[in-house]
Amino acid sequence: MMPVNTKSMFSMLLMYMEKLDDDEIDVSKAHAMSKLIGQATNLLNYELKRALLMTDKSFKDEHRGLELKRFDSLPEKL
Repeated sequence: MMPVNTKSMFSMLLMYMEKLDDDEIDVSKAHAMSKLIGQATNLLNYELKRALLMTDKSFKDEHRGLELKRFDSLPEKL
């Protein structure tokens, strides 16, 4: 399963909890997976807050589209 939203991430986390209970994976792997899911959740929360801010016309007019800007450290052509 590829997690694509909070519901699927929560399902994946529960799957790893079951595997941990059944001794199919060790604690360090379960911990690493939960940290990765936590970071993905942080990104989803960021996108939700950003979408909410973008509904405010005054904010949207002044907001720089940082996501559209290329990274300065990356070459133009990959």
